[in-house]
Amino acid sequence: MRKILLLTLLLSAAPALAQQPANGGDNQTITVTGRRIADYRAALAACLARHCPVNEDVDATLALAEVEFEGGLFADARRDVAASLDRNRRHGAAFPEPVADLYRARARVARHLGMDDEAVRSTYNILHTLESGLPQEDYRHYTARLEIAEMMVVANRLNAAKQQLDTLAERARRGNRPDVAALAELRSVWLAYLMAPGSDQPRNRLIAMADDTAPDARMRSTGAKILLARLYRDQGEPARSDALIAEVARLNSGRRNLIFTPPYELLERENVAEGGASNVNTRIADTFDGQWIDVGFWVQPDGHVQDLEILRHRGTPDWANPLLRSIRGRVYSPGPEPTFRLERYTYTAPLERTTGTRLLQRSARARLEYYDLSTGEPPADVVVPDRPRTPSTTPTSG
Repeated sequence: MRKILLLTLLLSAAPALAQQPANGGDNQTITVTGRRIADYRAALAACLARHCPVNEDVDATLALAEVEFEGGLFADARRDVAASLDRNRRHGAAFPEPVADLYRARARVARHLGMDDEAVRSTYNILHTLESGLPQEDYRHYTARLEIAEMMVVANRLNAAKQQLDTLAERARRGNRPDVAALAELRSVWLAYLMAPGSDQPRNRLIAMADDTAPDARMRSTGAKILLARLYRDQGEPARSDALIAEVARLNSGRRNLIFTPPYELLERENVAEGGASNVNTRIADTFDGQWIDVGFWVQPDGHVQDLEILRHRGTPDWANPLLRSIRGRVYSPGPEPTFRLERYTYTAPLERTTGTRLLQRSARARLEYYDLSTGEPPADVVVPDRPRTPSTTPTSG
């Protein structure tokens, strides 16, 4: 389970940008202006009442779905996105990007609800919609292919994910996008390592990429050094990892890359049959419904985590204790000042049909779905805690 979440963190198609603290003194509190769901719902209703064009319908729908999702109203977000798709999917050839964005939103919400089949179909439909309206492959298609690879990881189809990444690397090279090719190749090599950590081939490939000093290979070389730092720390070589982290820090990329996260296992939540025996067939049906947390924490200049808090939650968050211990042990690349991160984790499990019934039931395979809330304005009722003071700016072993 932890392996799948780690892959999601590392293979996410959209780069995670750490939210910078606001300007001011060291002891500040960042207060967020609220966003009311009712206002967004009224804006969508007004749009539909005047028969607004497809792109405006989609924009209003996605704005509403975003605040519903951030508020934990996953079913409401799914319903509103599905309604917009019913209105607009036939316009995909004329409005490929807006309709593709609807499929992207539906895939995200479906994953958090455990509706894996719907998430897979929607993720493929992102690419199919773009292909219908934009026959010349470009960065939008490349992003969609990265999302398919990520979805294959979530579905535990790791070989299929690697094949998608290898195909993308080849297409990007033919399209004169060496940066995209390098990104896909790096993720493919890292995926190969995670599937077979005892193999020397991924490690040797990363070393060769990191040592490439050609001017046009700088992005790939830097990425390989970051992945090697993760690999060395995974394999119990923190000194080699720290040396690479310091080297990457001198490049001053501005990104706080995740270098290491300790392993963890979620506790399975089951009913206990008579006599004290655990029985997965007696799992409570709604154990996974509405179970999520938003965690906030500061990444110190030396890359370590401080002041981790659960800022919001729905349901009982006792399932999150192993996750929280893991986040506290993370190591990020160093930076000039503390940066704040806000992350959503949903405790869910796939909905699937069991023998003897056509009804969907929760699988016993629990997992976490991750969403980075640091890339935009935090949810309305989140107050970012004071920025911590620290004299440390030197990477240390973790």
